[in-house]
Amino acid sequence: MKRPLTRREKTLLCILLAVLLLAAYVNLFLEPVKSRYSRAQEHLSEVEDMLLEEQARAAQLRNMEAELEKLKDTDAFQPSEVPVYDNIDAVMVQLDGILSPVTDYQLTFSDVNFGDILVTRPVNMTFTAENYNGAKDTLSRLYQCPYRCSLSDITIVSVGDSADQADITAQKVSVTLTVTFYEAYKDAAAKAAYGRETEAASGGE
Repeated sequence: MKRPLTRREKTLLCILLAVLLLAAYVNLFLEPVKSRYSRAQEHLSEVEDMLLEEQARAAQLRNMEAELEKLKDTDAFQPSEVPVYDNIDAVMVQLDGILSPVTDYQLTFSDVNFGDILVTRPVNMTFTAENYNGAKDTLSRLYQCPYRCSLSDITIVSVGDSADQADITAQKVSVTLTVTFYEAYKDAAAKAAYGRETEAASGGE
């Protein structure tokens, strides 16, 4: 036969139950919430760091574009010529010299486009420079190419690790852009010649 619990035993039992409920609350609710909050804070910090880096990179890109535009007003800028179609061999020689200081590069030549008097030759380009200043120098050399061209869709992404993570100008950077070269033709003969070359290349495949 079970004896009734004394008041002291009931009090101890209530205290034990309260402790168990508190432990369950901490383990099942409070600790997971604290853990999620901590992870959210870490993620927020990472996002803020990424945002600051992107803002710094965007500012550098704006500065680079402004410096390239300033070249037009300096003695260092030499007016470029618009060569006669087809100038691809000379363009390749220039690009090889311009890109020789970079770590590596990749060129993709798109189809030429014929306008009324000009031929545009887009070249999609990716190269890796040792740092931001190296990328700026390479873009400056492209801008000052002796053959008329325009630079567009410039993107700069840091790919290296520096001792000072706050100084992204010391990191390697990967640069992608499109360089469009301009060539001239006086009549339809050049366009017809290009058509014959294209047909011959297609027939030889």
